[in-house]
Amino acid sequence: MHGAGNDFVLIDGRTRRFRPSAAQISAICDRHFGVGGDQLLVLEPGEEAADLRLRIYNIDGQEAETCLNATRCAAWIILNETGASSVRIATMGGLIKASAAAPMQVTLRQPEPRFEWQSVPLAEPRDTLNLGLQAGPLTAQGALSMGNPHLTCFVPDLDAIDVPRWADQLQKHPLLPQGANVGVAQILSPEAMRLVVWERPGILTQACGSGACAAFTVARRLGLITADRAEVAMPGGKLFVEETPEGALLLTGPVAVAFWGQLP
Repeated sequence: MHGAGNDFVLIDGRTRRFRPSAAQISAICDRHFGVGGDQLLVLEPGEEAADLRLRIYNIDGQEAETCLNATRCAAWIILNETGASSVRIATMGGLIKASAAAPMQVTLRQPEPRFEWQSVPLAEPRDTLNLGLQAGPLTAQGALSMGNPHLTCFVPDLDAIDVPRWADQLQKHPLLPQGANVGVAQILSPEAMRLVVWERPGILTQACGSGACAAFTVARRLGLITADRAEVAMPGGKLFVEETPEGALLLTGPVAVAFWGQLP
């Protein structure tokens, strides 16, 4: 499946436990010799307040805290199976409520982002909206946790930036003990932006849901986006982020099934 081009291999582990090794994950996600995907997802039985437990593995085998495009895809499977109006999905980054927004569109509701330096996390106390962290033309203007760590950089012309070259340097900075997903954004209007995200462990993806939420939130705090709801245009498509009066974030975007199959 994919969400705006951010693609995943989903394994149903609800009745048969599946805990892949790093080598298995790398092989399955390999685009030349395997199925191919940005991440490997494993669906597991829900626990306590959750209808589903979602495990998210990066291509290097490390388990990620959260991925909102992945969560939308997993949510669509459960919504489609059960006919329910909403589901609750547990990830390492926390519990996320999902609901159907339209055919092949899912909305996620998540808690308010965390700006405390310990939550990101950073290696030392810093003002997370004034980090003083630079690499070439990129300046990290905000750091926060969406359940996973994010940096956001705003630039006047996104097309003029060599994102892999400079974002990789920020991602590996000693200030970030767990690394970070690095978003590079161009503000188009008070309610729209373009965004590219250099994700851990070092790949450009077609879309990043948590990155869209992070960029929107930082832009709102800096006064670059003034609308309560904004369009975030990414290489693979458009996502929409809205901040509720209570400070929660709603992320709405597409999901698509590429194919079903069985691994030998």
